[in-house]
Amino acid sequence: MAAVQSVSFGHLAANYYRLFNWTRIKKHLAKALTPGLFACFVLLPIASHAADEPKIDILNVTDYQQDKQLLIDSTSHFNIPERVIDAVHHEIALNFKIEIQLTEASRFLGFKYQRTRKNVIFHTQLYAYGVSRQYTLYNSRNNKSQSFRTIDEALKTLATLQAFPVASLSELHPEQRYTLRMRISLDYWKLPTPLILEALFNDEWHLDSQWFETTLKTPLSWQ
Repeated sequence: MAAVQSVSFGHLAANYYRLFNWTRIKKHLAKALTPGLFACFVLLPIASHAADEPKIDILNVTDYQQDKQLLIDSTSHFNIPERVIDAVHHEIALNFKIEIQLTEASRFLGFKYQRTRKNVIFHTQLYAYGVSRQYTLYNSRNNKSQSFRTIDEALKTLATLQAFPVASLSELHPEQRYTLRMRISLDYWKLPTPLILEALFNDEWHLDSQWFETTLKTPLSWQ
């Protein structure tokens, strides 16, 4: 973490300048090309990304019990665009928001609704530093850090949850129907201000798995 905080303002400003070069190029092209040619040139990168849309996929979530705790394992897949990876390589940290909800089916005055029993939210930060470009994950939930030699290794770890505690079985009823919801997204509001402005209008920064839902399979074994 200290390596990130020690980066000088001038160094970060130089990184932002490189990241925003595309905006300056487009301004020059707009003057040099006809409107039709300019539109084709600007839209070409958008078309090339359409077939390989940046996204986060939650592949599976499995629940089980251990030591009177409800635990889950999950596996996800990250497809991070080069522009976002380039930001990491310029020592800009990415904060991924992980949300886990446990809901139960309830009824009030004849109306069915889902009541939230547990709501867990935490961030995992990905950043790189040093000449050898070491990648580090920092988990805000347990304040632990882990370093990796490649960004692929870091993303693979980020995409995996193992034995994650959701709730104590004493808080749950074995005959109740429970639904587990999980979501992973890039929290671009935690980016430096110049990049927030870009992220608002650039889909490459809109990395969001949306809600993954599964019905718990173990309630009857809690008795």
